[in-house]
Amino acid sequence: MPLPVRQALKVKPRQQLEWIIQDNGTAMVRPQPSALALFGSLKPAKAFPGLKAEKAAVKRLVGQRMAKEGLE
Repeated sequence: MPLPVRQALKVKPRQQLEWIIQDNGTAMVRPQPSALALFGSLKPAKAFPGLKAEKAAVKRLVGQRMAKEGLE
């Protein structure tokens, strides 16, 4: 892809491109955002309770599973 086109599209090195063929035979190209660029764009369904609460929940669930399986 020529440099002026890459600059106009603001394409970064190794960035993926999406090519869309139109019904009239022309092609549309647009850069795909990186995974890092999308970080934070979705809202979680549930708020993160914090690291302490997560660790406590894991300990509780592991304990329950071990008790159910008869492990000590």
